[in-house]
Amino acid sequence: MSNVIAEAVKLLQANQAIKAEALMRPYYPANVNNSQFLHLYALANSHSGEHSLGIDLLNKAISLKPDIAEYHHNIAAIYRLVGEFNLSEEHYLTALKLKPDYAEAYFNYSATRKFEADDPILAELEQQTARADLTDEDRCFLGFAAGKIFNDVKEYDKAFSFYQMGNRFKGASFDIDRFRKDIDRIISVFTFERIRKMATLGHQSKVPVFIVGMPRTGTTLVEQILSSHPEIHGAGELPDISSITGTMPQHASPQTKYPECIACLPDKAFAGFADAYLRRLRTFDQSAARIIDKMPGNFMHLGLLAIMFPQAKVIHCRRHPLDTCLSCYFQRFRRGHEYSFNLSHLGLYFREYERLIQHWLEVLPTTPFELNYSGLVNEQEDVSRKLVSWTGMPWHDVCLSFHDNSRPVTTASNWQVRRPMNKSGLDRWKNYDQHLAPLREALAGTAQSLN
Repeated sequence: MSNVIAEAVKLLQANQAIKAEALMRPYYPANVNNSQFLHLYALANSHSGEHSLGIDLLNKAISLKPDIAEYHHNIAAIYRLVGEFNLSEEHYLTALKLKPDYAEAYFNYSATRKFEADDPILAELEQQTARADLTDEDRCFLGFAAGKIFNDVKEYDKAFSFYQMGNRFKGASFDIDRFRKDIDRIISVFTFERIRKMATLGHQSKVPVFIVGMPRTGTTLVEQILSSHPEIHGAGELPDISSITGTMPQHASPQTKYPECIACLPDKAFAGFADAYLRRLRTFDQSAARIIDKMPGNFMHLGLLAIMFPQAKVIHCRRHPLDTCLSCYFQRFRRGHEYSFNLSHLGLYFREYERLIQHWLEVLPTTPFELNYSGLVNEQEDVSRKLVSWTGMPWHDVCLSFHDNSRPVTTASNWQVRRPMNKSGLDRWKNYDQHLAPLREALAGTAQSLN
């Protein structure tokens, strides 16, 4: 049994939840009283999308062994995912009571609600962050947790110093020169002429809707509004388009890297990739008229998408550059986004993103819908109606009650999108302006105003 558990742990760490679930399933009947097995089997199910089964299995594990902090921490995470914030909070607090130095639990608990200045968690966090025996990972978790909570109580200087600590101990490295060269290559391959010449090779389906942009620009909110519509399904952040670009070179003759391999692929390859992607979308919903892929980083692939799906709709989310970058800096991304842990890197990355978007606006046959975050917040109904209309669907009033949408939300914004629209995310940078010199310097010359 220990071999199966060890293998399941490996698969879960490698993001292979479906394989982990399939591996463990035959052993479940013999392990209904094995709390360690139930805990892992719960995670495999939840990470495969079966959240209620994951909750049931973890509750059983907790009933067998109520004093294991990790069980409470992990059921809290699933409750948070499905919008059960009170239960989530209760289990995070139990985990911290059982293990007062549980840095990751402080971090995840910090995202369950808005905190008040008299909350005992503030003193506990300051005690924890002052410990001399912390690992880098623990310093990272605690820095982001304390940053979030001190921001909630408007102690902005203290919050920023904790966020600096969290970012520093993430240990990320980012090569801006390499990224610049990647953008250069995409711009040189996806020209106005090439996109038009190849647009007949893809699939004419109108089912896919792509929401793109920098992270933290309202992409989750836009998906939540649209997926409240009875004929639109939100599939979340899918890695599939990026995976397709990774697979394309194998089909090129001669074999060439992406994006240069575009010119060396057989014509039928584009429809083939498009068909495979559409089949994948249909695993989320068999009948929806539109299915949303809200992977923000697909802004890198808009030229390819214009070839694969010339009829698909693209929504590009924008937010004030300082708010966008600061919000990324305040977000502990689990994987990728190495640029986001340093203010200078963030500004330089933003400049390259903006340069690529400018290119797409000049070469794409259909200009994406430009969604300005402040416009959506200030004129919710007007902008929501335009969004729905852009997808080609009739208006439904339910799109104004997006916060009642019960679909699981797996991104960092899952607390915010369960609340009615509010303006707290606007001009947040003004609370931190005295700390933003490196970011302003890196953003200098950006097309958007920084005031």
